[in-house]
Amino acid sequence: MNTMKKSSRSQFLEIVNAHISLRDQAKKFDPAMVKVATGIKEGRLQLADTAYYSIKFAGNKANIDMFETQDAKEIGITNVTQAKLQKDRLFLCNRIILLASEIEGDLPGSDSELKKVIKQTNFGSIKKVGGLQNGVFSLIANKKIIIDERPMQDFATDGNTTINIGTYFLESPRFIRDDEEFEFNIELGDDAPEKALIKVVLAGTATVPA
Repeated sequence: MNTMKKSSRSQFLEIVNAHISLRDQAKKFDPAMVKVATGIKEGRLQLADTAYYSIKFAGNKANIDMFETQDAKEIGITNVTQAKLQKDRLFLCNRIILLASEIEGDLPGSDSELKKVIKQTNFGSIKKVGGLQNGVFSLIANKKIIIDERPMQDFATDGNTTINIGTYFLESPRFIRDDEEFEFNIELGDDAPEKALIKVVLAGTATVPA
């Protein structure tokens, strides 16, 4: 459990500094990690708390791709463009937050109306939307599977006072790089209710220019 309590910042530094140590011992290391560690030490890069999020309309869908290549950054909808990080970012994801809601009243008749509704929606536990906690989720980044079909039940943290609602800590925090698309996919056993909305947040620490 201790690894979960470490901050994503300390986890980030541990990993990149380990590669400097590997290099100094003439062992196999990742040059990209050494470059980042050097950038931090020389003050060219700094670390910032970061979260990448996306909200999707999931009504009547059994498979939901939360980050898609046609996505464009729009406050209140997503802060990710084309399912990639901004250039020169290295992001350590150490926790995922998943929340849900259902649209009240009639379904919006257009994309612009749907976006307006999404921006005004308060999200809560996935337990409030039928069937979500019985699905599975996967996270893929850098062409590698980071999380493989884990039960959505992980996000049903209701009643746990030690953790924010809908939060799942990665047992092995992993880096997402800026040059590859990343995917967060949800598969349900049956179609989601017709008015379902889902919000995912990938949270952790990222490099930013100093």
